[in-house]
Amino acid sequence: MSHFPRLTRLLQAGSSVKICLFGSSTVEGVGASSPENGLCPVVERTLQPFMPNGVTVINRGIGGNGAEEMHDRLQQVIDDRADLVVWQGGTNDVWKEKSVSSFIDQTRDDLERLRREDGCDLGMIGPQWCKMLEELPNFPAFRDAVPALAIEMNIPFFNRYALMKSWCAEYDMTREQLSPDGLHLGDFGYKLLGEAVARWIVEMTGI
Repeated sequence: MSHFPRLTRLLQAGSSVKICLFGSSTVEGVGASSPENGLCPVVERTLQPFMPNGVTVINRGIGGNGAEEMHDRLQQVIDDRADLVVWQGGTNDVWKEKSVSSFIDQTRDDLERLRREDGCDLGMIGPQWCKMLEELPNFPAFRDAVPALAIEMNIPFFNRYALMKSWCAEYDMTREQLSPDGLHLGDFGYKLLGEAVARWIVEMTGI
């Protein structure tokens, strides 16, 4: 069964595909030593063997963006005409002390608009596991709200929080080694995340 039906149809037809990653500093690649070591290039390179007729990953990440700022950029994402849009958020609204309900309402509206106007497949990436967020008392509500919205909207969800914990155990790393500044990933973290997101996309197509 395909959870990304549009992407699957294109791949089965031998077509090239376009994927948009839409979010904040993780998508932008903040913390990487150079742009090619950020999330989007890693995802694109990892997907290429599975999508030999061409895959383009568009970077629509701007550090510091919350739901309101992403809403203001939504038309740009629609205009990209991507076959799959992977939304990443739920971090910066915590800093901005937004209510969970307003964050969810705005995000739901924007995802529904993408689905309605663009007809693209949708995926969601939840917040990260890091020191700076764990120190904020309202973070758990946001961490849990994102997968709950994904379930409500029947959108595949990538559990970044749980995976980051498992990587530290697997590679015998501390959380600080994964996120050197307490929030953003370094090169090795982006390598792990980008490869995992790419594998998840492939798994969701069922190809």
